[in-house]
Amino acid sequence: MYPAEEAAALVARLCGTLPGVSSYAHIVNPELEIAEASLPALQAALGRLAAGEPLQYVLGYTDFLGMRLRVSPAVLIPRPETEELCRSVIESYPPVSAGLSSGPAGLTFASGSPALVPPRAILDLCCGSGCITWAMARAFPDALVIGVDLSADALEVARSQNAGLSTPVFLQADVLQVPELLQTLKALLNEHGCSGFDLLLSNPPYVRESERKQMRRNVLAFEPEMALFVPDEDPLRFYKASAKLFASELFSPFSFAAFELNEALGESTATLFKEKMCAVQLQKDVFNKIRFLFAKK
Repeated sequence: MYPAEEAAALVARLCGTLPGVSSYAHIVNPELEIAEASLPALQAALGRLAAGEPLQYVLGYTDFLGMRLRVSPAVLIPRPETEELCRSVIESYPPVSAGLSSGPAGLTFASGSPALVPPRAILDLCCGSGCITWAMARAFPDALVIGVDLSADALEVARSQNAGLSTPVFLQADVLQVPELLQTLKALLNEHGCSGFDLLLSNPPYVRESERKQMRRNVLAFEPEMALFVPDEDPLRFYKASAKLFASELFSPFSFAAFELNEALGESTATLFKEKMCAVQLQKDVFNKIRFLFAKK
C-alpha cells in the first residue's frame, strides 16, 4: 500500500497524535510503553491506515496554511499545490505588492493597469472542505468571501471549520448552471452591499476518467469522486463555466482569477480565458508541473 519509509512516517505521526508519543520517543526512551487506555483507539486507527484510508481522514483533520481544518471522506484532502496557489494569491496583494502593477504570482500587465488593492468580494468555486475559502477569509478579513459547492456533505464540513475571525458565506449550487448561479450570486452581492467580485479562485474537478489508472488506490477508494473526475469528452466543463462567470458583469474591471488545473490541459484551459479577452499566465508548481492559471479581466 505504502513504501516502507512513508508507512513508518504515517505511523509515527499517528502515534504522535493519538497517544501523544513523539516520533523520536522510541529512540530516547526505548522502554517507553503506550498507556493501555490509548491502545484501542490506536489499534483501530492503525487498522484504518492498513486498509489504505488516508491519515488525514483517520485523524479527522489536516493542516493548511497555518489552519487546522476538519476533513472527512465527504471532501477532497487539501494538497500542497492548493496551498501554493493560495499563498501565491495572498502574497500578490498589499503590503507585499504595494504600488506594483501586477497580478497573482507575478502576472504583469500593461503600465496602464492599476495597482492591486485588497479584494472586497471573493468567490471560491467548488470549495469542498473550504480550505481556499477560509484561507481567503483569513487573509482578507474585511472582504465578503463566498464558497460554492454542489455537495451538501462537503458544505457541512466547510461550514464547521473555525479557521478565522471572518466567517465566509457558503452556498449550495451547481457551478455548471451558470445563469442560475449568476442570479444567486448577484443577490448575495446586493445583500452584502458589494458591487462585484474582485477575485475568483477555484480548484475544480479536473482529473480525466482515463487518468484513473495513474492514481493511487487510497485516493480512488476513499476520496470523493465528484471532487476529482471529469469526463474525457468534456474535461474543461468547470473552467468553461468559470470563464463565463468571470467575464460577466458580476466581476469588477481589473478582477483576477486563479485556478488549479490538469497539467496536460494547461494551454487549452488558457485558451478559454483568452477568448474572453483576459490576460492569462500559466505557472508551474513546486513539482515543475504546469498546475496554475492566473487571469485578469
